[in-house]
This record gives sequence, structure tokens and C-alpha cells, in this order.
Amino acid sequence: MTAMTPKPTQLSGARFLAERDYALLADLPRVGKTGTSIIAADYRMAETILVVTTASGRGVWKAGFPAWSAYERPVQVLTGGKKLDPKIPVAIVGWSALTQPKMRAELLKRRWDIIIPDEAHAAKNFEAKRTQALYGSLVDDGAVLNKTIALTNVTGTMWPLTGTPLPNSPADAYPMLRALFRERLTTAFGPTDVTTFPAFMKRYCKTRPMKVGHGYYAKYIDVFVEGINLDELNARIDGTFLQRTQQDVGILAPEYETMPLIAPTALPAEIRDQKKGALILAAAKSGDRKALEMHMGPLRRLTGEIKAGLVVDAVKEELDGALDKVVLAYWHTDVGAALLAGLEKYGVTGIDGSTPAKARSANEQRFLRDPKCRVFLAQIQAAGEAIDLSSASNLIFVESSFVPKDMAQMAFRVTNYGQKQRPLVRVATLDGSIDDALQTVLMRKWSAIREVLK
Repeated sequence: MTAMTPKPTQLSGARFLAERDYALLADLPRVGKTGTSIIAADYRMAETILVVTTASGRGVWKAGFPAWSAYERPVQVLTGGKKLDPKIPVAIVGWSALTQPKMRAELLKRRWDIIIPDEAHAAKNFEAKRTQALYGSLVDDGAVLNKTIALTNVTGTMWPLTGTPLPNSPADAYPMLRALFRERLTTAFGPTDVTTFPAFMKRYCKTRPMKVGHGYYAKYIDVFVEGINLDELNARIDGTFLQRTQQDVGILAPEYETMPLIAPTALPAEIRDQKKGALILAAAKSGDRKALEMHMGPLRRLTGEIKAGLVVDAVKEELDGALDKVVLAYWHTDVGAALLAGLEKYGVTGIDGSTPAKARSANEQRFLRDPKCRVFLAQIQAAGEAIDLSSASNLIFVESSFVPKDMAQMAFRVTNYGQKQRPLVRVATLDGSIDDALQTVLMRKWSAIREVLK
């Protein structure tokens, strides 16, 4: 017997997966992809199952099998060079381990009934070693896919899971389509054959050349500008994926607001520089993340430090009033330290890049269960996945990521079935600074992705 009671959407999602050898489950975070895929594996009566996941997801999956499965499958987590135990049918491995030759050789020894790549947007580029380890390597720009030493060569069933299947552009759909749905790229599903990556890019992505490097080492690369022929791409992928929103399963969707902050004294001239601001906004609009980092990088920390002090003052007033708990998301460690120092008396915990795996779970549970722990400090990249912070219905981005996918993942941490009130997600902006305009530009980039997955 399972320890958890599945939602109707989890049962319908499990049937969707079980009826297909290859399928993408693209349910949004908090909708229940882990339980859905484990139930689907039960429907298939699968024995050998491999889960590829993030470092933070390993513990979630280890606990998930006994919680969601009707079968008592032993589970092993492969870390630190461990070898497959032939008596244990379920293995969980991190994405980084796939690129280690010894680990990949170990995984290729077994024929897997099902492979489940969790957070599958990690394999969005064939130039990345983890993508090659999962799907294979392109030959002749994708005319041929060499799967000899890829995990797709040792299974007949693969169910990728991700709530953000297109984190940057429609091009991110290509690796999965080429590896698992080859026929979808042929003229059987569209007016042209887009089997090769250049053909796919030309058909669905508008790009512009950008010069990188200097002198002899200079070269031009194509930078994504916007999606094109997206209705056609949507038709190609129709039926290969299932996506349900939080509203579909009864979870209250967050409301989003900006949180304009007004400094009591004049802002430093460098974060008001209109000329530099124009360069930053142009880079954001074109998707030139390298230029964005170059121009904004030195100002980003300064802006964050100024906002941290202003957020501390604002949050103190709210915590002294009606606000129960709050999650504060940030980027720089200095900003996190300032938030901790300013709010320590309210009971603070959190997760950053240095938090050990065991402490992650302990800090998460403390925030969920201890009414005296009222502030959670979440470093965006370290705390954006596989944790539940829904004891708070308020989240403030003190700093933002240049990748809106990171922002979306972080925002979903304060949503869950048990949430009684609609979560409020606020993005702190510094009035009169370059940061103020930048946030609006970054969020517009996602219109193409929503159109493909509509």
C-alpha cells in the first residue's frame, strides 16, 4: 500500500505516461511529477528503474518510492563512486555523475525498464556532456545520432520530467525531439524536414550574429532573438507531452507584483548611468547574457546590497504587523549575510550553495513546522528546486536571476495543496536605477515559450 493518496491529475498523468514508451511530463512545480511517474512505473509493472536528478532531488526520490509505489522496491542512491548493486532494482544518480566515465559505464551494464530524467531541462544542448550521456552525440549536425554509449541505448522507455522544458528558447526542444521523437522532425509532421539542428534553428528561431573574442580568436555565434513558426512547432510536439498548471490541481497561483524601493539618500551615480543603462537593456532584449553579465555584473552586487537594507526595513514592519512568515530570495552571499544580520531576531534559516545535503532538509522542515522561524533566506540557484516553503505565502526577490526560469522555479516554492491563501510574489526594484527597467525586459522573453507550450 502507498503512504500517499494520489490526486486525480496524478492518476491521469500516470496513465498518460504508462501508455507511451517516450513522453515528457511537463507539469509545473508542486503539481506532483514525482508521484505521477512512480505510479506510472507501477502501471507498467517495471522492475529496473533509473532516476537521473539533481543533488537536491536525490533524497526526494529516495523517499518517493516507498511513499508512492504499491511495490516494495529497494532503492540505491549512487554517490561517491558506488557501483550498482545487482539485487537493488531502483537506482538514483545525479546529473553530474553521468559525465563520469566510470559511472556511465556502470549504468550501461544494466537494461533499464524505465529511465526517468528529472529536471530534464538539464539536457537541453547537445554540446553538453550530460546531454550526450543521456541522449547520444550528433553526427553531421544531427543527420545521425550516435547512441552507442548513451542511456537511450539501454532502455526502451524514457519519461523526462520538467516544469520548464524550454528554459531559454524553442531550440531547447531539439535534443529531446531528436533523441526520443525522431519522426516528429520529418515531413510527416511538418512542411520541411528539421532533423538536423541547423534546419531546426532556421525554421523555429530568429537569431542574430554576435562577435565573441578579440583579434585572431574572434568568432561569430548566433544569439537567439525570438521564436518563429511556433504554431507549426506546437503541432509537431502535440501529443508528446502533458502539462498541467497549479490551478488545474487546485493550487492557488501566485500573484506577482513589483516592490519599488525608494532609498532615503541619493543613489550612486553608476547605477543611474543612462548610457550604461541603455547597453544593459539592449543586451537583455537581445538575449545576450554574456554582455548583460559584463555590463550589469559590477553594478549587480551594489544594487543588491542597497536593496537588502531597504528590504530589511520593509520586512521588519511587516513581521511586526500581520505578516506571519516570508521567503527572501537573493543571489549574492553578501546580500544573504546582510538579510541575516538585519532579521536574525525573527528566527532565520535558509539554504545557500554551501548548505550540506542533510542540513537542507533540516532547514526546510524547521521553516515548515516551527512558528518561531519566520524568515527563510533562499539563494536562488541553491534553493530553487525540490523544497517546500509553503508555510509562507509571501516571497520577495531581493535580487533577481538573469534567467526567468530560475525566478519561476523559486516562486513555486511557496505554493502547495495546503496553501490556504493565494501566495504573493514580489520583485524588489530600486526606484530610479537601471535595475528598475531591467526586470520588465527580462520577463517579456518568455512569451515565445508560453506560445509553444500553450
